Amino acid sequence: MDKNITEKQTIEKALTELMAISKKRNFDEAIEMVVTLKNINVKNKDQRLEYAVSLPHPYLDKVKSLVFVKDKNLAQELKGVVDKVILDEDIAKIAKKDAKKMTEEYKVFLAEGPVMLTVGKHLGQVLSPRGKMPIVAPPNINAIKTLITTSISQQKISNKKNKSSVALQIKVGKKSQSIPDLTDNTLTVIKSLIDKLPVGLQNLHTIYIKTTMSKTVKIGDDKWTIQNHGGLHSLMKQVN
Repeated sequence: MDKNITEKQTIEKALTELMAISKKRNFDEAIEMVVTLKNINVKNKDQRLEYAVSLPHPYLDKVKSLVFVKDKNLAQELKGVVDKVILDEDIAKIAKKDAKKMTEEYKVFLAEGPVMLTVGKHLGQVLSPRGKMPIVAPPNINAIKTLITTSISQQKISNKKNKSSVALQIKVGKKSQSIPDLTDNTLTVIKSLIDKLPVGLQNLHTIYIKTTMSKTVKIGDDKWTIQNHGGLHSLMKQVN
């Protein structure tokens, strides 16, 4: 891996090239990193990634939130504050397919402390691999509002979804954001990976940047590498 990968100029050049090759669409495309790893055995728990990084320039204005609660009074107070409230007594009734839909619809999952065991028992197998196990929330409206607001800038990173996966696909922004802002977000994610991986930079094989619909641009090469071939798409399918 090119050591220049942590330099702003290197990332800015790749993003500039990406903007030049990507076509104009009728929606605001996501900007995504595709990171391939090496010398990683994700079957080893110590080499699995599961964390959140705060992006300096959030790409979301708001997020959809879901809270599991036991206190029915709190459930009433949360109406209008969160998008969905699920009572402790209803958790066991949630079908696996419905739980999967929830992970796609909601970004923020919170839970009162007393219901965490129930969530883990009935929904853990669906939520955990998708990085959606709830954050423990105090039974306080203002504290819950703060947790939701903070989550707007957070991007979850995980290689636990597919134990055979050697790639990560990480959203770092939207095409409408400026190149300097996207550079800061991308650099923040790269530095977090170097910090979290067992041997840091040596565990990074390649890093590509792309929009939702574009070909990919490799970051860190003196000569641009633009790809849209089957090998990279196969890796990306593993993390979708």
